[in-house]
Amino acid sequence: MRLPAGMAPREARRGVLAAAVLMLTGCSSSGPPGDLAPPDLFQWAQDRFDAEEYRRAADGFLAFMVRDPLNPLVDSAQYLAAEGQLRAGNELDAVEEFRRMATNRPNSPLADDAQLGLCRAYLAASPRVTLSQEFTRRALDECERLLQFFPTTPFREQAEGLIAEARAKLAEKSYEIGKYYQDRMRLPESAIVYFEKSLADEPTGAFLPDLLLRLYRSYSQVGFETEAGTMRERLLSEFPESEETRLLLADEDPAAEEDRAGDAGSRR
Repeated sequence: MRLPAGMAPREARRGVLAAAVLMLTGCSSSGPPGDLAPPDLFQWAQDRFDAEEYRRAADGFLAFMVRDPLNPLVDSAQYLAAEGQLRAGNELDAVEEFRRMATNRPNSPLADDAQLGLCRAYLAASPRVTLSQEFTRRALDECERLLQFFPTTPFREQAEGLIAEARAKLAEKSYEIGKYYQDRMRLPESAIVYFEKSLADEPTGAFLPDLLLRLYRSYSQVGFETEAGTMRERLLSEFPESEETRLLLADEDPAAEEDRAGDAGSRR
């Protein structure tokens, strides 16, 4: 992490919430000691962070910011408080701290760190695919914002990796919804909408061959022959040895599939 050197902070106060944090942590036996001078308090929080006591470290960094809001290390404290919350598993608390820094200190040397932190925190908070993917979408938005506003950031490769991860998850979510409409509701038009959304996110997961086959079948069912042909060619060219390709060919020529099955049985 890059530490700021001698900057002039633009935020003079932390507000009621930060003051409450200070009061609570000062009264808690596990919180930062209330009698430490700001430099010692920063070091106390840093020691807790290095010892992987991330929640206590976050409390210490927030307390430091309240006690000495004009200190040149305030940006570092803000970032480390957010990072501590994220590593402690408090993803939404981390989101708030990263957002506060990204919003209030856009000229900080750590501004792109904070923007990346927003993406990381939202993606960490994203639940399994069967649940709402709102946090996944927010992670995608924040990572794309990083690349938009910080085009020379050293975190470009990491951000692009997180974007790919978020898109893969959104693609799988759309794929599962499409399966529901195709298999249970028997609504091919609705299934196509979600299958197309899934394909637009450029999935690379194991479900891609099945997605192509399902789109082929749905397009064929509603008479979209051109689109069906596109999915057919892609499945045959990208996954020629897959089970889905075998099923597609069986759809087109059931007799040939029966002959292949018979030949396989005679060789046993």
